[in-house]
Amino acid sequence: MEEIEENEVKEQNDFVEDKSGEIVLGGRDKIKNWLKDYENLILIGVIIFALAIRWFYFSLTMTQPLWWDELAYGSLAKNFITHAWDGTSLIIGETLIRPLLFPYLWSILMRFGIGEVGVRFFLEFVPSILSVVFVYLVGKEVYSKRVGLIGAFIFSTLWIHLFYTGRLLTNVPALVFLFASVYYFIKSTKTGFVPTYFAISLILLSISSLIRYPNALVFFVFLCFLILTLRFNLVKNKKFWYSGIIGIAPMLLFFVYNLITSGHIFPALSGTGGAASSSVAYHVLNFIPTYLAPGVSTNFAYFSNLGLIMQSVFLIAFQIGLIVVLFGLFTGYDRISRKKDLQGHLILLLVFAAIFGYFIFMIRGAEDRWLFPASLSLVLFAGVGLDYLYRKVRKYNKQIAYVLLIIVLTLGAYGQINFADDLIRNKKESFLQIQQGFEWIKENTPPDSVILGQGIEVYSLYYSERFYARLPKTMEEVDDIEADYLVTHIFTGQPGYIQEYLIANQDKWVPVNVFFLDKEQTQPAFVIYQRV
Repeated sequence: MEEIEENEVKEQNDFVEDKSGEIVLGGRDKIKNWLKDYENLILIGVIIFALAIRWFYFSLTMTQPLWWDELAYGSLAKNFITHAWDGTSLIIGETLIRPLLFPYLWSILMRFGIGEVGVRFFLEFVPSILSVVFVYLVGKEVYSKRVGLIGAFIFSTLWIHLFYTGRLLTNVPALVFLFASVYYFIKSTKTGFVPTYFAISLILLSISSLIRYPNALVFFVFLCFLILTLRFNLVKNKKFWYSGIIGIAPMLLFFVYNLITSGHIFPALSGTGGAASSSVAYHVLNFIPTYLAPGVSTNFAYFSNLGLIMQSVFLIAFQIGLIVVLFGLFTGYDRISRKKDLQGHLILLLVFAAIFGYFIFMIRGAEDRWLFPASLSLVLFAGVGLDYLYRKVRKYNKQIAYVLLIIVLTLGAYGQINFADDLIRNKKESFLQIQQGFEWIKENTPPDSVILGQGIEVYSLYYSERFYARLPKTMEEVDDIEADYLVTHIFTGQPGYIQEYLIANQDKWVPVNVFFLDKEQTQPAFVIYQRV
């Protein structure tokens, strides 16, 4: 198989003479010449497209109810400001297991009077757009502009990234720092060693890891890359060590802080519960079609009919690209230290292997969003596959090659966006009634009220800013709890005795408000009782 070709677009530049007499390109002329390159115009189009589609869904979901994990981060953010709930089991537990940089950034925005919509914009929407840009930059740096553009376009349409851009979670903001880190790492090792880029890369990866802990796996990716590309001479380079220490300084400070405050350098490890599955989770590989061909259950299920093939064009492109990558590395392993495209193959394959390997063999299970870091490899390998096919067809007819490439990208984008649209619309009002209920509690109860319920902790702190109490295991213990209000809802399992208790104690608890699932108000979803 032929290697990925370099993009060699020659441009005519206008030059000016600076004060030293040296001939340089003027700023305005730089922009003009940059815009002369049609691939740069395509990049602008991809960014505008990514911006437009994300803005559309941002407008649709900017006030949607938060899910449990979102509320946990939001409760931590509010508590950073008020410290009103420091002693609650929720805050203690969440502080132990969750990365705190994200809620800390959230709290900074809140201190400036920025509400939830603004927080979504700065912590999710903006990073989402920047991630598309860095996919292009990584693809351009290791392959070509065309591969970068294809990868960026595919990424801009990924249903899972569109969906989680609307969720106040750590996945999207952590991802942009990781992509930027990979980009600067490649820049730091591409021609010689550039310590400034290396330090920037590690700082960005440290930030990404402090937003989402598993992203620290990429530190090992960088180390493996340096070993496999025979960069042993760096061990003797003082700038390598200085820049490396500067780069990981945020992580070192994090470990020191943990040691001082909790006695452990990484207390999240001691706070994790539940054992991993005893069997290796090879099924995690099925998240590849989940990302690239939503609706297709396994990596080769599309063979069954033409409709699935059309639905799976990004998945097929990835599989072709993966073959190109593996073949290139197998036949050119002795040239990795000299060939840019082989180094690109290697680092992206290492990212892919590290992320999937961790969840297959270590955690032995995963949720779709946990695999976000591997999306860089997925979309760029798909770009490699489509670029390979494009160059094969171009040998016979350039126009047909362009048309086929556009058709494939359009089919894939349609499937991704259509799936994202259905999911976003179906989920945008989930947990609405519990949000409405606790917002009512905030507006209509004394600030020192205690709310009794099951599975209400984050809702009570974030939405109502009221202390919570958990329903006990037995009916007899309920009256021993000093609570002013009791709530029941359908969103988590309720104690089996609760309805019997409420019927038997109508003289103690009176319903004061109900929020329904349906407009006809026949299906109660959240009920508030007040102690008489």
